[in-house]
Amino acid sequence: YRFVYSKLAFSIHFHSFVINKCIISNGFLSLYKIKVMPFTKLSEVLRNALIEHKIPELTEFQLKTMAGFKAGKDFIGIGPEGCGKTHALVFGVLERLQKPSEDDAPRAVIAVSSKEKALELEALFLKFSKRMDLRIVMVHDKGHKVYQRIDLYEGADVVIGTSKRLYEMYLQNGLNIGKLKIFAIDDSELIFKQDYRREINRITESITKCQYIFTDTLYSKRMKENEELFMTFPNTFEVKEKEKTEDEGEI
Repeated sequence: YRFVYSKLAFSIHFHSFVINKCIISNGFLSLYKIKVMPFTKLSEVLRNALIEHKIPELTEFQLKTMAGFKAGKDFIGIGPEGCGKTHALVFGVLERLQKPSEDDAPRAVIAVSSKEKALELEALFLKFSKRMDLRIVMVHDKGHKVYQRIDLYEGADVVIGTSKRLYEMYLQNGLNIGKLKIFAIDDSELIFKQDYRREINRITESITKCQYIFTDTLYSKRMKENEELFMTFPNTFEVKEKEKTEDEGEI
C-alpha cells in the first residue's frame, strides 16, 4: 500500500487498522504488515470508541448479535456468562444510533431486571458514547419518580430501566415511544419470570415498527412463549460455552 504523505515516518493506530511499520520513499509512505481488526465494518464513531478503550476485537457473541442489530430484524441472543452479552447490547445500540436525535423521544429502550443492572448498563453507555453526545437516561424502582420523569421529558436517545418503572413512566406519559427503533430485554428469562409480560406488552402494543431483542444465557420455554407474543420471525444467535480441554484444566 502506498499513500502520498509528509516526510514524517511514524506508526499509526487509526480506525480499524494497526500499522506496525512504515517507510518514506520519494514523498510516498509505504505501509507494511497491516493487521485488520474484526470490527472493520462498524461505523467510524464506534470503531474510535473501541480503539480508545483498548478493545482489540469483538467476542463471538458480539460479532453475531452485531449482525442482527445492523439487519434491523428481531433476534434472540443466547450465550453463557462471560461471552459479552451486556457489552453486545451497548455496542449494537450505539452502532444503530451513532448520533443524537433532534427529537426528544428515545430511539432505544432497554428493560433490565434490577437497579444494579440498570446502573451497569448506564455506566457502559456513558463510557462508550461520550464522543457521540447521546442522551442516556436511566430509571429504576428505587429512584424518585418525579425526577426521573423530568429527565425523560428533557429528552433521551437511550432509556434504560427496570420493567416496573418503565411501565410507570409510560402510564404517566413520561416515556414517549413514538420514535422507538429498538426495544431490548436483557436477562429476559428473569424479567418474564418476574411476571412483567403484561407491563411490557402495554408499553409496546402501540408501536408500529420496532426491532425487538431478547438476550439471556439459555433459551427457555418461557422465552419461547414471549417470543411469539412480541417478535416476528426472529433470528437466533447462539454461542455455546466452550468445553475445557485436558491441557486447560480447571480454572
